[in-house]
Amino acid sequence: MKRFRQIFIPVVVVFLQLSLAMAYGAIWSTKMNLSKNTGDSWNSAIAVSGSNIYVVWHDYTPGNPEIYFKKSGDSGITWTASKRLTNNAGYSVYPAIAVNGLNIYVVWEDYTSGNYEIYFKKSSDGGITWTSDKRLTKNAGYSEIPAIAVDGSNIYVVWSDNTRRNYDIYFKKSYDGGNTWTKDKNLTNNAGDSFSPAIAVDSSNIYVVWDDYTPGNYEIYFKKSDDGGVTWTKNNRLTWNVGDSYIPAVAVYGLNIYVVWVDNTSGNYEIYFKQGYLD
Repeated sequence: MKRFRQIFIPVVVVFLQLSLAMAYGAIWSTKMNLSKNTGDSWNSAIAVSGSNIYVVWHDYTPGNPEIYFKKSGDSGITWTASKRLTNNAGYSVYPAIAVNGLNIYVVWEDYTSGNYEIYFKKSSDGGITWTSDKRLTKNAGYSEIPAIAVDGSNIYVVWSDNTRRNYDIYFKKSYDGGNTWTKDKNLTNNAGDSFSPAIAVDSSNIYVVWDDYTPGNYEIYFKKSDDGGVTWTKNNRLTWNVGDSYIPAVAVYGLNIYVVWVDNTSGNYEIYFKQGYLD
């Protein structure tokens, strides 16, 4: 009986650990330092395709912030060495990443031209080789904080731009995997600043959210295109809060749209959630 207990108790402990992990929604690995650089590493972004994980960030190790990349081909167990994607005279910051199979697309904000512009880079072999930097914007104002989404060979990019004095949300699309791009399209044209866009895509349906100061405080707004970005719905205000609502993120699954954002309505900064259903 004693031997039975010695065997049984560890089994119970393992079962309880698994049950607790399932109850909390995930089993998590030990944290891992991916950069290990002498300079500060900031503003990471991640994309996944099967067992391949791709991470980008901007890094101050060179003395000037540059965009770095790292890959795991075995679901995060092992990682390649950090790969520097940019080598520019100006700041390269705030990267975003999207992936479709072995095609990886990265956009970022860059000050090399003497003005903040959006740049793009692509790898078609899972991050082994990369194209040269491609400048996507050439505007009088600052083009900042881009977001990117991909569906097949269609790539969609949004960013904040103050060419019109106040910040607006702009949109650009490539039909051919990033080789050519449409003209910039202003999605907002609001009286207040429109900032911090996020984007999600499902086939030809594109969903964009951002924070907007038009009401006199920051609120979350939403806009949709169901024809790949050719036409767009009117701006749809999602929040009506006493505090500021900003820095949204968006995801889509089927007919469901999910939005999260930062909100200080309670007097403390909290994360809020909202779900939309497409009719």
